Amino acid sequence: MNKQSMALACGLLCMPMMAFAADQRLNQKVQDKIGGHGEDPSAFIAEHDLDGNGKVDATEFERFRRARFAETDSNGDGTLAREEYVGEFARRLKHVEGDTNARQMKQADVRFGVLDKDKDGKMTWDEYAASGSRLFTRADRDGNGVVDARDNAAQDPEAKAEATAK
Repeated sequence: MNKQSMALACGLLCMPMMAFAADQRLNQKVQDKIGGHGEDPSAFIAEHDLDGNGKVDATEFERFRRARFAETDSNGDGTLAREEYVGEFARRLKHVEGDTNARQMKQADVRFGVLDKDKDGKMTWDEYAASGSRLFTRADRDGNGVVDARDNAAQDPEAKAEATAK
């Protein structure tokens, strides 16, 4: 085997390991994010900015959400049971104590019921993604398809609509 063939073979053998390592880094970044960004675009960016460039576009946000969905789907059946969904939320809230934790956990349980549109006790990717789509749209206050520092200065689109309606 010549040097070129050997180099090609090594490269082909290493590619799956490199892809696995990249997936592990992404999964760790997803696990490290605790949530709780509420109405704050800066907190949204801190949670979802996987590449650390200070902004989140729709593609990066979907990568984050797909990784979190896969991580939460502990039995690997492609759907989230209530226990999986609420359990993942509990892990992110482990630093919150007392009444706040209890309220947040109750909210997670109620949210599961709302997101499970067909009421089959399982949340599909599409049901999960719908809530993410609303979240991204709300954080992208200037509507340019990217959540970045400019969104901190822009008005929340729902608040703006409510003010206009009055």
